Amino acid sequence: MDRAGNPYYQRLRDVLVLAENGEVRLNRALANWYASPFDEPYHPALIDILGAPLKPSQLWNPDAVLRVEDIQHRADTQDRLDKAAATQMVFEDALIHVVDHLLRTTGARRLILTGGVALNAVGNMRLLEYFDEAWFAAAQARKARLHLWVPPVPGDPGVPIGAAWLFAHLAGAPRGTPLDHAFYCGLAPTRTEIEAALSADDVAAEEIGEVATPTGRGAVADLMAFMVAQGGVIALYQGAGETGPRALGHRSILANPCDPDVREHLNARVKYREAIRPLAPMATLEAARDHFVLEDGASDADYNAYNYMVLTAHAKPHARDRIPAVIHADGTGRIQIVREGCDPLTYAYLKAMGRHVGVEMSVNTSFNVAGPIAQTPQQAVETLRRAKGLDAVIMVASDGTAYAVRHGSDHDSGRFSDWQKRWQRSSR
Repeated sequence: MDRAGNPYYQRLRDVLVLAENGEVRLNRALANWYASPFDEPYHPALIDILGAPLKPSQLWNPDAVLRVEDIQHRADTQDRLDKAAATQMVFEDALIHVVDHLLRTTGARRLILTGGVALNAVGNMRLLEYFDEAWFAAAQARKARLHLWVPPVPGDPGVPIGAAWLFAHLAGAPRGTPLDHAFYCGLAPTRTEIEAALSADDVAAEEIGEVATPTGRGAVADLMAFMVAQGGVIALYQGAGETGPRALGHRSILANPCDPDVREHLNARVKYREAIRPLAPMATLEAARDHFVLEDGASDADYNAYNYMVLTAHAKPHARDRIPAVIHADGTGRIQIVREGCDPLTYAYLKAMGRHVGVEMSVNTSFNVAGPIAQTPQQAVETLRRAKGLDAVIMVASDGTAYAVRHGSDHDSGRFSDWQKRWQRSSR
């Protein structure tokens, strides 16, 4: 639905005042969260549009959830969806207003976007669409288009890191060794830590190989892809955790993007969340190019801007039929391009998916259930317990040893053992 057809857009548009010099001001006749963000964030005029806001005691508290089966979601009515869509459109208006002023006054064509708003992947895509060659011809009288890059951790946790780098650069501090990644933080779990978490009676686990060598990594990745191709849903827990509020292959739940029923199953039986929530695609660069329209403005460094799930992309016509699980209702996907040098195991898994399902792509959603993303081995096991529809967790220790962890005998369907035997026979 566009702006003209949305029943709430024009009314919510009045919440913000797009002023001169790229300023965005709050309409205090409607909003009151600058003065009373918790008790009375809305004035009556805004309540007439959106309804009364939730009280702090009504807000989502994952620590209070004892059983995920008890989670209840409000109905996804068209009215609620229209309000959410209108809010996104107003946000995009404000974002474009600010960037328009910056580009006009500086004459720049490259933009690095930071802050919490930079995690809005749809808004970032809109910037690339809006500031095209026609805009630059009219505003800057030259042939150009916006080139955008969003750091992997653009919000509050990442901005201090960037500030430290800036001041180090200004002070002439020597540069360190370049990172081979831009989003991992912390230490990989050791064998001792993983095996301690696997000692619980209600989980079963076994070593399935190692990922320290190309041959071993290829075998583990092929088993993972084989299970997913058979309809399995698995989690991958390896190395240091990702920074930022999404998973990029180290704390991920993986499934078959070609299965049209995967989204319903994941949302209902694994993540226990609203049915409308989309699933994201992770892909090799070749598969991403085959199935999505990658913007020219994100093409620098071999489309590096798509590495961190900070940009959505329009799906090509054939993608809806081929990878329906990762195409949102608006025809886009919040894509992550995986590079071999950054994440060898996930890359090998995607290559194996190409052999098993015909496309080097996977569903990717964060490894959590109604709470924070699993960071420790113990949290990974606890997440498996809560996610009844999760078939197995592949846990990788710091020395490369790989384990397959599944529900214990009371809850194990036997699917994993069957898949493993069939995979071993097919691999001979």
